[in-house]
Amino acid sequence: MTSKLPVNTYADPEYDRAHQKTFAPPKIAPIKSVLPPNVTRADFETALRDLIAIVGRTQVFIGDALAHYIDPYELYENDESKRKMPSAAVCPESTGELSQVLQVAKKFNIPLWTFSRGKNLGYGGPAPRLNGSVALDLHRMNRVLEVNDEQGYAVVEPGVTFQDLYNYCIEHGKKVWPSIPSLGWGSIIGNTLDRGVGYGAYANHHQYTAGLEVMLGDGDLVRTGQWGITNSPTAFVSKFSYGPSVEGLFLQSNLGVVTKLSMWVAPRPPAFMSCSFSVPEDEDIEVLVDALAEMRRTSLIPNMIWVQNFGEILCIRGKRNTFWKGEGAIPKWRLKELQRELKVGSWVARWGLYGPERVLSAQLAEIKEQLSRKAPTGTMEGFLYTEENGKPLDAKSIPPEHGLMLAGVPSLFSLPLMDWPLGESGKAAHGDYAPVLPSTGKHIQGWVRACQDIYAAADLDFMVDFFMHERHSVCTSMYAYDQLSSEQCKNVEKAYNEMHKVAKDKGYGMYRGHVNHMDEIADLNEFNNHAYNRFVEKIKDAVDPDGILSPGKQGIWPKKYRQFREVSESSRSTRGKL
Repeated sequence: MTSKLPVNTYADPEYDRAHQKTFAPPKIAPIKSVLPPNVTRADFETALRDLIAIVGRTQVFIGDALAHYIDPYELYENDESKRKMPSAAVCPESTGELSQVLQVAKKFNIPLWTFSRGKNLGYGGPAPRLNGSVALDLHRMNRVLEVNDEQGYAVVEPGVTFQDLYNYCIEHGKKVWPSIPSLGWGSIIGNTLDRGVGYGAYANHHQYTAGLEVMLGDGDLVRTGQWGITNSPTAFVSKFSYGPSVEGLFLQSNLGVVTKLSMWVAPRPPAFMSCSFSVPEDEDIEVLVDALAEMRRTSLIPNMIWVQNFGEILCIRGKRNTFWKGEGAIPKWRLKELQRELKVGSWVARWGLYGPERVLSAQLAEIKEQLSRKAPTGTMEGFLYTEENGKPLDAKSIPPEHGLMLAGVPSLFSLPLMDWPLGESGKAAHGDYAPVLPSTGKHIQGWVRACQDIYAAADLDFMVDFFMHERHSVCTSMYAYDQLSSEQCKNVEKAYNEMHKVAKDKGYGMYRGHVNHMDEIADLNEFNNHAYNRFVEKIKDAVDPDGILSPGKQGIWPKKYRQFREVSESSRSTRGKL
């Protein structure tokens, strides 16, 4: 085993440099050694030797190397009672090695915290919910097993990133445009299982899977759906199962370890149109949402719509001190000046259209006509790119301002956002609160107004984007801060807690949860004495009776570790026996 920091986590030098920068050793408090709960030092060291025998000495990490396995944006580095810390990390390369790792964990009663690439940044990254868990890092299981461009699917292992899949498709001449998120370094499986989204066709990734391979806590390997039939030609093209469909049990889940996943990918289109619609004033958000939401419901706009406020658009263009030399958040009057200077609206919606040129032109004409009636102060633009001289449309040839994520070209586009609050020094960090709201102007405007007041009270720049699906939107209220500033850390914690109060009052659930808040968010499912949580925990105890797989993930605890659940006293009194 080694205490040296992992190297060459990514083959791409740009990605690896960004990874090393993000997971640089903590500057506030050093990494301290912790043990798994109720495990002696002697047993733990024996377990580490057994893990080394499975994966090799260079793939078991302890000590300072665990800088790559904590939350790089941790708010509580100085508070050992809150800081999330693994005891070690192990990196298997195959299902055979993974099965053996699980047997060691079972033998020594060591909890594991599973992740693919650890890039769930803003939500804890690779940090465990239960201190002392061993980080189960699957990034070395990184094979693209198949890309079928005739039927439009890909089959991948956990370590395959969106950039890896893109490279594979280019190298093998595949006629597909996979959907991607804003950062190409994340795992396809990790993103999909956490209900992540992309920006192009098939953007709601978890809805476009058909067939998972899952290893249970005892090492048993299960394939779901038609993939449960050996050599089934419909393994990756049909969601139908004979009997219950169980794929959903492994989304945001600790019931098993997903080792392979099939994902539908869109065919390369003959034409692509990059669309945007902007409105000039902050209060125009209600009109914008209602107009676009109707077109999503009718499928006139068939793909996810990404909406940003001016504050978030600005933070991609530079640090705050580029635009404002004063203290604290940029005042409203200065934001209006910047809008005029940069010729950008208060809200900008973007989406892509894919298909034959004549169809896209007709879609654009109808969208423009409807928006001119329903949101007359807005500005609609469409930029068309087509095949030329019989040559297929090359996604990379589309200018970045119109393509990138919308055209399935991975990058580190949004990474500069984190640097927004920094001056000459500091450590960039970010987080967000992301509730699921109905796609109505009333709901989204109400949320925006509440957040604006909360951000102002915490002296934070208000930056928000939301992702409009057919009937709901995921509203990501973001904040960037200097992790080395105790004042800024307190401000973002305050803002998060205030947003949670508003969401709880309105009945809004969360799209995703930070490891520090998983129990708090799960506690929102209070119907019938938290019946949903009790039901899933019955399954957890049945399929993982030793409780070794990611205890506490999404607020689901195995019986062995249920005493570590963190809930309010009022909730504890109504939960009954769990």
